[in-house]
Amino acid sequence: MSAVPPVGWHEIGFDPSSLQLFEFTPYGPTEVMDDISDLWGVDPAGVLLASSASHAHFCFAAALAGPGKTVVHEVPGYLPIVDALSVVGVKTVPFPRRFDQHYRIDLDLLARTVADNSAAVVLLTNLHNPSGVRLSVEEEQGIAVIAEEQGCHVIVDEMYRPFLDPDPGPLCRRHPSIISIGGLNKVHGVSQIRFGWGMATEPLVDLARRVFDSTTLHNSCLTDQVARAAMKRYQPLRQRGLTFATEGWKVFSRWLEQYSIELVAPAGGLVCFPRVPIAGLDGDQFQRRCLEHGVNLTPGRFFGAPDHVRIAFGLAQEPLQEALEALGEVIEKC
Repeated sequence: MSAVPPVGWHEIGFDPSSLQLFEFTPYGPTEVMDDISDLWGVDPAGVLLASSASHAHFCFAAALAGPGKTVVHEVPGYLPIVDALSVVGVKTVPFPRRFDQHYRIDLDLLARTVADNSAAVVLLTNLHNPSGVRLSVEEEQGIAVIAEEQGCHVIVDEMYRPFLDPDPGPLCRRHPSIISIGGLNKVHGVSQIRFGWGMATEPLVDLARRVFDSTTLHNSCLTDQVARAAMKRYQPLRQRGLTFATEGWKVFSRWLEQYSIELVAPAGGLVCFPRVPIAGLDGDQFQRRCLEHGVNLTPGRFFGAPDHVRIAFGLAQEPLQEALEALGEVIEKC
């Protein structure tokens, strides 16, 4: 799982029998916009609520880079958004984040890639999905400078950022040229519903809502009600997620000591992205062997790096121990 185990209704503080089928607000509950504003000091008018973080991501990206325009995206990275943009005629250009450079961003190379392709948008993640690496202060500032000097927009998926403790808050708060994407289904465990948001300047939110209006008209009123309750318990739910992540990494780290696995340690979150630990196998082949032992991993091909796999360790300790024992058996048999 790339999210912590799901919460129950009692942990959200919500009674499902109270759901109202006809409660409706066109752009989502204003209370949630206010909650986001209170948490991170952003303008409520600069918050787009969407049916998922991916939906918010697409609304901004499609609004800023229409057919024929270019988006530069990190590889390895979360590619479904890139695929969706390709379908609507956006040209996509990969930008490498290399394992042998600990997935650090080469700012000079990024600047050249943006300039050479007249890119309208750059897509990044922080924490990096799939490796869990955190952007440095130098990288943050350099990305903002590239956006300002070259007149492009940077959209940063920050779904895993709240796993940092303390949470530095969204990049858009420190760099107005950056659009920050967030949601409830990673650290907070509210994965049963699809609910996310984007934070930017008010003019950019107004622009993104043009795509929002044509893709969904409005969010589910049922989802909105659950999200409103979950946001009132944002910090307790986040603390629960941090506990799963911290304890899971401790267990996983001890397990790692038994094997020679090439890995860049994550700064936080629930996932890491090692090289496939068996010579001659790619991520898909390794995943199939793991499935035979009841363990599911995400092949690196999904992120554009076929010789890696993404491993999630944010489970309860007993199932995590069982999964790691089975994973060890796969490695030892090869």
